[in-house]
Amino acid sequence: MKRIIPLFLLSMLLLFSQCNEDDPIKGPDLPVGIDCDTNAEACAVSAANTEFGFNLFRELNEETPDDNIFISPLSVATALSMTVNGAEGQTRADMMATLEQNGASLGQVNAGFRQLLTLLPALDPEVQLLLANSIWYRQGFPAREAFLAANRDYYDSEVAELNFADPQARVTINNWVNDNTNGLIESIVDGPIASNVVMYLINAVYFKGAWRQPFDPELTGPADFHLADGTTTEVDMMNFGQDTLPYFENELFQAIDLAYANSAFSMSVFLPKAGHSVDDIISQMNNANWQQWTESFASQELFFHFPKFKMKYEESLVKVLTDMGMGIAFVPGGADFSGIADAQLNIDEVKHKAVIE
Repeated sequence: MKRIIPLFLLSMLLLFSQCNEDDPIKGPDLPVGIDCDTNAEACAVSAANTEFGFNLFRELNEETPDDNIFISPLSVATALSMTVNGAEGQTRADMMATLEQNGASLGQVNAGFRQLLTLLPALDPEVQLLLANSIWYRQGFPAREAFLAANRDYYDSEVAELNFADPQARVTINNWVNDNTNGLIESIVDGPIASNVVMYLINAVYFKGAWRQPFDPELTGPADFHLADGTTTEVDMMNFGQDTLPYFENELFQAIDLAYANSAFSMSVFLPKAGHSVDDIISQMNNANWQQWTESFASQELFFHFPKFKMKYEESLVKVLTDMGMGIAFVPGGADFSGIADAQLNIDEVKHKAVIE
């Protein structure tokens, strides 16, 4: 059985800090076909990632309703799952519940990511998909080898011990991010590294693909684009002309599916119908509906217009992940990451940067 699995892209970072024992405790979608009969763990992880991704998107939309949001749940889930390998007790339970990994063992989750990291880049030789993970820890910090080994083995993570007091450490980390996003994201660590920071876990994803049915540049020109607030702005509009594309509509929206290269990857585009909003669509986004919608696409002859755009998005995910149920992971003296080291650790920051053009 093959299943349609959404893939989302970004670069993100988790930052661990260490507190002293006397410190007070303070409270474009890309569908992918994968054979689930032979890659059961990958499909289970993908289903969890999809549900987590829609939950994360809804929470961010509620938190910043006037912002354009571009996120990569695959990348967020990868970095957090890497971290779960060092979590224990309630911290692990809450993180796995937030990631929609209830009912799975950590071994099954790790195996699923191992399969995804192998399968996804090989699905289409005509597109470039890079998935990279890294762990950087402070020189002399006693990180457990079992934690580092799990991330090397299952997540292909690079691991390096750096002198965080040396400004070159930040340069080294940012160069890694720049290299693994082909220059789209130039840096992830801003400013000097604080003295209580002991570890960074970073995931980077880079995707580049040509449309299977390309837009004709000569048909691109200025046109009106209607915003959600009722205003209109002029944009450079790409015009597909009349052609046959996968199409689906229901009472909420019209949608088309734009394939890249050999169609292993695609972008699904949704347009709210009159009387409905983007928020109405977002409220209905979950794994079950996503499967039903994507399985309902059927070829239809149509005209299609799409604005050219470039978008950069940067956001701290600490508050939204706390609201989603894993707040304990951020509490100094309350989080349990004893699988990483004997030191009292907590996640200090979850930073998300994404670029699309």
